[in-house]
Amino acid sequence: MSWMSVLCGQCAMLMLVAGSLRGNRVFWHDRLTQRQRLVLQSCAAAGLLLSLVLQLTSDTPVILSIIEWVLLAGPEIMIAALVCSVRESRSRS
Repeated sequence: MSWMSVLCGQCAMLMLVAGSLRGNRVFWHDRLTQRQRLVLQSCAAAGLLLSLVLQLTSDTPVILSIIEWVLLAGPEIMIAALVCSVRESRSRS
């Protein structure tokens, strides 16, 4: 998997978390409107699509690239959720 694809996917996951209801509360202190959250989520979806395209341009066969991208999306989701949880616990302290 290319490092650029991983970086793009991780940034997209963080934007997706920041645009969620919990992310709005943790990162933005409930200041985002529904429209702003939707824009963040749309940008995150575009980032994930870019990550997939970057992964598909590698030298590996297409099906293996897709499987690898899907399998590495799980840890990206966990890292983004962990960042959100750490940030939330720091704001409580």
